[in-house]
Amino acid sequence: MSEPVFIMALTIAATTMVLVAKAIAGAVAGRGGSRSELAQIKQRLEQHAAALDDAQTTLTDQSTQLAELQERLDFAERLLAQARDRSALGAGEKRG
Repeated sequence: MSEPVFIMALTIAATTMVLVAKAIAGAVAGRGGSRSELAQIKQRLEQHAAALDDAQTTLTDQSTQLAELQERLDFAERLLAQARDRSALGAGEKRG
């Protein structure tokens, strides 16, 4: 997981937990949240969920790109190894 995406996801999760904890604390204290407060909390939670989904999508895209780059690197390494082997064989035949 890339560091910025991890930090963003961690921040979103922490903020969500704080919001939920405040709502629970208010309910336990007997101070039921007003409808407007609950609506604001719900809206924030939805925004955080959307941001977390975006972060997960970004992470999935980056993982796919990394896998593709690894395949390309493996292919390039095989080509270079084949070229080295051919030149080593060719050089050996000329000397012998």
